[in-house]
Amino acid sequence: MNLEEEFLENLKPDNSFPDEKDYIATYKILKQNFAPIHNEIKTKILEIEKEGYFNDHGPDHIKMVVDRASKIINNFKLNDSSFLLSQYEIFILLVAINLHDSGHLISKRSGHAQAAKELLSRFDKNPNSLLSVNERRIIGDIAKAHGGKNDPIGMLQSDDYISGKKIRPKLLAAILRLADELAEDKSRASRFLLDLTEESGLEYEPLDKHSEIYHRFSEAIDSVFLEGNVIKLSFCVSVKNLNKKFEKKSDNVITEHFLLDEIYDRCLKTFTETLYCNRFYPPHNRYSKITVVIFLLDEYDDYIIDPISFIMEENGYPLMYVKDIFTMCKQSLKTVTGRNIDGEYIAEVISEKTI
Repeated sequence: MNLEEEFLENLKPDNSFPDEKDYIATYKILKQNFAPIHNEIKTKILEIEKEGYFNDHGPDHIKMVVDRASKIINNFKLNDSSFLLSQYEIFILLVAINLHDSGHLISKRSGHAQAAKELLSRFDKNPNSLLSVNERRIIGDIAKAHGGKNDPIGMLQSDDYISGKKIRPKLLAAILRLADELAEDKSRASRFLLDLTEESGLEYEPLDKHSEIYHRFSEAIDSVFLEGNVIKLSFCVSVKNLNKKFEKKSDNVITEHFLLDEIYDRCLKTFTETLYCNRFYPPHNRYSKITVVIFLLDEYDDYIIDPISFIMEENGYPLMYVKDIFTMCKQSLKTVTGRNIDGEYIAEVISEKTI
């Protein structure tokens, strides 16, 4: 049972709700009101994103973020039996999760996180508002902090209060942000469109060529698992996606990338996001490392080479940034001759095997 299901079942009632208001009923209404917004996000992204159609941001993504947030919180409880979120904090977090990507409807992707707060203000207005002004303020701030590199979580209050009830915005925002980062797996890929791209003789392009790599990335993710202070990621990549480059478009500049290199880049981003969110977690609940295993498979699902495995963790003197994943993981991603095991190297291995 995930966080939302437990909340709706009211399995752990407490006295954290202000003014004895029925927040379970309020959440049910809000969730129902959000449903059409979530359905419209995917359509809107198709209209406003001219540099590629990114993977799913609709209702299924919201469910996955709730699932990942549930796993983070349950893992916190296993690490520290004293860890607890009040029912009111859970309500605030769940509404923020439902809200976090809704800014796409009134803003481009680059500004959607900030726009979410504006949308909530428009969405929940008097005389039919379900939330107080202060609730909208805090929920909007938490949702807004799921994106951006200007330390958006650090700008929040550690403790805040609504009608005399304590809320921890930094903690809730960090849970949402990491849950959103980890909300990836094959279900976010447009499987049908990917299948169509492999067919020949079509008169149209089923999936924009600048978008395919994002969906291939999601398709490759097999597992995201949290255990203790470790995040464990695993990938399965087919040979057909290993020996070619995919186009990406940013600011009208087109670049080409191997899927394996995209996986490395995204793993490094996940590590960076984890370090950032760690600042706002209780000490016992901070993630110390991320382990990654990547299975490279031929057309018969057998191994092309031994699985690529590496660990991302802080070591040595702390730096402001990590240049690349090869600098961080050192020998784990190098051949015996010292060459980086990158996309180009794997493409050469595949080519040699097919000669």
